[in-house]
Amino acid sequence: MSTEDKFALPRRISRFTLILVEVSLLLALILALDLQPFLRGGLGWQWSYEPAPLARAVPLIVGTGVYLVGAWLLVKRTRRAAPVLIWSAIGVVALSLAVLLLRADDVLYELFARTVSGLVTGPHLAGAQVDWAGGEWRDWPAVMRAIFQQSGHVALSPPGLPMWYGLLNALLGAAPGVAELLHRSLLPYQCHNFMLLAYSSAEWASAWFGILMPLWASLAVLPLYGVARRLGGMESARRAVMMWPLVPALVMFGGTWNTLYPLLSLTTFWLLLVGLDRPCGAAWFAASGLLMGLMSFANFSLVPLVGLLGFYTLLYYLWNERRTAAPPPWTRPLLVGLWFGAALSVPWIIHALAGGSSPFDILRTAFGWHLALDRPYLPWLWMHSWEWLLMTGIPPGVVWLMGAWRRLRRWRESGPVLGAALLLAMVVLILSGTARGETGRVWLFFSPFVLIAAAGEADHREGEVGDNGNTDLSGALMNLSQAALMIALAVSWPVIGLGDSITPPPQPPGGAEVSQPADAVFAESFRLVGWDARVGDQRVVLTLNWQADATMTTPYWFSALLVAPNGAPLLEAVVWQPLATRYPTTCWRPGEQVGDTVTLPLPSDAAPGEWWISLAAFADPNDALDRLPVRLPDGATDTQVGLGPVTVPDR
Repeated sequence: MSTEDKFALPRRISRFTLILVEVSLLLALILALDLQPFLRGGLGWQWSYEPAPLARAVPLIVGTGVYLVGAWLLVKRTRRAAPVLIWSAIGVVALSLAVLLLRADDVLYELFARTVSGLVTGPHLAGAQVDWAGGEWRDWPAVMRAIFQQSGHVALSPPGLPMWYGLLNALLGAAPGVAELLHRSLLPYQCHNFMLLAYSSAEWASAWFGILMPLWASLAVLPLYGVARRLGGMESARRAVMMWPLVPALVMFGGTWNTLYPLLSLTTFWLLLVGLDRPCGAAWFAASGLLMGLMSFANFSLVPLVGLLGFYTLLYYLWNERRTAAPPPWTRPLLVGLWFGAALSVPWIIHALAGGSSPFDILRTAFGWHLALDRPYLPWLWMHSWEWLLMTGIPPGVVWLMGAWRRLRRWRESGPVLGAALLLAMVVLILSGTARGETGRVWLFFSPFVLIAAAGEADHREGEVGDNGNTDLSGALMNLSQAALMIALAVSWPVIGLGDSITPPPQPPGGAEVSQPADAVFAESFRLVGWDARVGDQRVVLTLNWQADATMTTPYWFSALLVAPNGAPLLEAVVWQPLATRYPTTCWRPGEQVGDTVTLPLPSDAAPGEWWISLAAFADPNDALDRLPVRLPDGATDTQVGLGPVTVPDR
């Protein structure tokens, strides 16, 4: 092999690809070291820079490397779609979990907390708190105003997602055995959260839908491949699918609904494409519109997708359909829009006929909150664009933009439409000024279209420069630079915080040292295994040692009533929860011992002698008489256990 042959491979990679890869790697370094804070935002909103420890970044770095190697091998060794789709789906789930591990010790806890937190998402919270049977949903603007302090996201949204959780709650409520099993598996994560403890088992169990969000997000590879295959062929589809797990926003916002929206937006677009390929695709246009209607009923931020669909339909007709041998009539785009729009309105019509609020009233309320976030218009034209492109990926973003511009310049020729349609839709959206930050998350549903357009443009560009022999290598280099950006962003920017409403479960307090043994079993769930009582300063300090026999889903209350030597009880019992509510019975694990101390005041004229303490437990703090049954050591059953005698000395 000659010296020239040894260096032939790099020369066959286009200079454009090499420059783009180098710039992307340099940008990843700048972001990782925060050399230019303005890249994180400013003028009203900026992501914080808090690099995760290097040790925590190892799973993400290693996982990304494994994914890249696997993607390379699959592209080189198989032409089948199934392995590529499966590997990409696995990559979405695995890399999402690896990003969670950057700042969380338990990914299941983190996903659960993100689901039930009103700060991070909110639909699960609203689904449990809205009185669906009582018709509270009919005045949804009132619900939006009432829930604003708990969840700003729900306050900006129509009722679709809370209704979805309401439906799940109803379905799980009809299967109590399943709901209870799923509930108990999650209880340790928020066993101390009294708002959640008021939920039913079904309302706890429905949180599993949000916990599994990375799995639902991975399903987007199916319509992603389908759309890319229709528009650009198999190679373009493989390129787009393999880059999907490397989209920063997708893996950084794991556990949020935004990661599910690409699946819906791609499916909506795929239905439109199938309809456009048929002489009469009315049913497909209606199906696309109906899904878009459900999306708008779920979240107003998805409505701009209509712009992409509309521009695509119009440009496809003008640039391609109109130039065929037998062009369809000029009314074709109008008919597509009519079928689509009619179906889009169906969910809103059903909601209105059922007595729900007008969509305009809901939209007016949402925009009242949303537009109150003041952002300077001109600087944020750049910032919204920059953040979305950055969190989608600079390599595919640049390729898409160059391809879209080239296509617009050659508008007299037939050819691909998606890139130009997406560019026009984004220009209109950005200039509208309706965004208020976090576009990397909010506009994630547009990101897969960038990958599709970029994959098609990359294939075209490599064909023009004679680089089609190194398509696989060019794609691998692009994936590498995209992965570097993803890792730099994920490690440096903590984009999700749980706030104060969701806190980690408390640490077990351990058992107490007591001198008096006991064996009183309450409701076959927990037992008193020992106690002590110390008298002094007109009070009795009672120390109890409990042991859990089963996982409990009810935060039980306790009462202790002092009984004088003459048998007369005091007028008022002391009522409390273990460790001043910090470690309720719902946190007790089977076999665990829990020590607790409570002070019982003695009256000022307390008679000397042998006092007793009547100890009881109950579930409802408003009904202390409905006590738990207690099985005593001799086998007898009572609703209380007597502790004593406790000697009060003569003063």
